[in-house]
Amino acid sequence: MKKSLSIGLVIVGVLIIIFSSLGITQDLSDAETVDAMLPPCTVEDGLPFVGDDEITCYWGMSGEILEIPSEAIAADVDVEIMWEKAGVWIGIAEASEASKCELKGDYYECQKDSIDMIAGGPSSNGKITWQPVPGEYRFVAGGDDSQTLQQFDVDWSYEASLKSTLAISLLFAGFISLITGAVMWYKAKR
Repeated sequence: MKKSLSIGLVIVGVLIIIFSSLGITQDLSDAETVDAMLPPCTVEDGLPFVGDDEITCYWGMSGEILEIPSEAIAADVDVEIMWEKAGVWIGIAEASEASKCELKGDYYECQKDSIDMIAGGPSSNGKITWQPVPGEYRFVAGGDDSQTLQQFDVDWSYEASLKSTLAISLLFAGFISLITGAVMWYKAKR
């Protein structure tokens, strides 16, 4: 029985050491370019004065939810979002902020300044760096008041790795398990 337990501890120790070593040396990453579009503005004719039209522009919020799972708490995740078009911006809001907006097909139309951003927003200048925590999020796009349809490319990338404190703790636990199993196996052989 002790021999089986000692072999099990050695195997578990080796697996934990391999897993935590990979977590330290291996990063997960991905990148992509996507199209973003601002919702169209509404125009009310300026009657009785021609040319005195009232333009109301909106923020657009994605219909899709980005879910960061609770397991992500064990990782260091950096998300970078960039765009080059002037006069537009990208933001990130909690998914529940959609309740302040009106669903328009596959996106939400939101009144300007009605959403609380957790990253980016009107003050962002072509780039956002975000370290997400577990939760549900939506992307928001906005820009200068203009009647013209504004479509633009957004480049995003992320990089994730196991938190170093967790990886070191796992390495330590793996070595303890390995040494304990080896000592038990040695004593059982005698």
